[in-house]
Amino acid sequence: MELRRVALIHYPVNRIANEPGNKTVMKHFGHMPNIQLLYVAAIFEQLSVEVEFIDMVGMDITENLLQEKLLSFDPDLICLSIFTSHFHNAVSYVRFFKAFLPQVKIMIGGVHTSIYPLETMEHVREIDYSCVGEAEMVLPEFVRRIRNHIEFYGLLGLIWRKNDRIEYAGPAPLNNDIDSCPFPARHLIPNSVYFNFISSYRNYTVFNSSRGCPYRCIFCEAGGTKWRARSPENIVAEFKECYEKHGIREIDIFDSSFTISKRRVLKLCELLQKSGLNHKISWNVRSRVNTIDEEVLKALKIGGCYRIFYGIESGDTEILKSLRKEISLDRVREIILQTKENGISSFGYFLIGSPGETKESAMKTIEFAKSLPLDFAIFNCLTAFPQTELYEKYYKPYVKNDFWADYIMQPKPVETFMGRPWTHIPDEELRKIAHKAMLEFYFRPVQIFRTIRSIRSPNQFFRYVIAAVDMSLDYIRTHVQKIG
Repeated sequence: MELRRVALIHYPVNRIANEPGNKTVMKHFGHMPNIQLLYVAAIFEQLSVEVEFIDMVGMDITENLLQEKLLSFDPDLICLSIFTSHFHNAVSYVRFFKAFLPQVKIMIGGVHTSIYPLETMEHVREIDYSCVGEAEMVLPEFVRRIRNHIEFYGLLGLIWRKNDRIEYAGPAPLNNDIDSCPFPARHLIPNSVYFNFISSYRNYTVFNSSRGCPYRCIFCEAGGTKWRARSPENIVAEFKECYEKHGIREIDIFDSSFTISKRRVLKLCELLQKSGLNHKISWNVRSRVNTIDEEVLKALKIGGCYRIFYGIESGDTEILKSLRKEISLDRVREIILQTKENGISSFGYFLIGSPGETKESAMKTIEFAKSLPLDFAIFNCLTAFPQTELYEKYYKPYVKNDFWADYIMQPKPVETFMGRPWTHIPDEELRKIAHKAMLEFYFRPVQIFRTIRSIRSPNQFFRYVIAAVDMSLDYIRTHVQKIG
């Protein structure tokens, strides 16, 4: 194979039965750029490979138009990023590509390939390569060997086919210098079309300032992984590029917890203030209440941060212990209040259906959420995903099968619910509780006022109104069905 041109495809996904989010909320969630695939694009460009990036939703590309574009571009390699839950979407596109480009090679990557590295290649014969680990630790050597006609034996992080065998030397090592990564290739996408449900502006992007997380929440696949952070100077340089080259006005930092290093946060906010970017870009972060304090909040405000997403999860102390959150309800109250007092919007994530959950503990969570001065909240039903402690210790020992391993072997997504052996509350009832929580939280005079006060643009206002109407209609439909 020659490697002159690579196409990277961000394909649309369908909702599946075993997803945690409220379907009405997810309907209005927005569309965000695939930042992982944009990193891959930047790496290939550094290696002098011509890249075509196609975001089918963001660029409004139909399958017919996608086929036309790919036939015209004539790629040597097509790359896709895969999540286990949406595995079947990816497979359908792999087979679609092979139907009209039978000679093209297909490479997949993403979290899924680290969880089920061999199973995927064994099951889907049309996939030629799988990247296991961080792309910058695999692709440069992959390209070098192709150009020099060298076999892939011993290349860590690459799964490949040799005749009828699948070859794999093991995962790639971690990159401990992530400042060395090129910035995502945002010049390949229409940045102005992206947004999430509560973003203020559409010229929006997703951002990673670190990888890994030292905390061990049982429901998160990143829990207990090595935390590696970019330097404040490197982050500011990417902020500057986003603003000056791509016209971006809002940045959503998706780190598991942005505030793990207080010194890094303080330095970053100081540099943003000195550069003037704190007045040009609005940005938000995800944090834990036990990694933040008054000094950090003041610095974040000065640096231009306007919202913090907090993983609160429950209003019941015993449930928090079962989730291994390592936070207290008193600390939650203190930090949410301090966040408000420092003029930063707060968003609370809550889970319904955790290990040990009862109707009483779920109601505690709803009441606790309503007692906090949060601007936004979301209540999701807890679902066990692969490579989490929740799945390995609370799910697999109590069922007859490895649900997700079997799931990817099926010809289409499984439409039956996988179950929650860690709680006696049925799924249907948990979803009703989560829906009730959303309605009770948002449809209060104080919360309506907070929401209106947070609005920064007409587009944001109309998104909120449409979502509120849709949520109300969904409740009415459900209520009418229940009465009937």
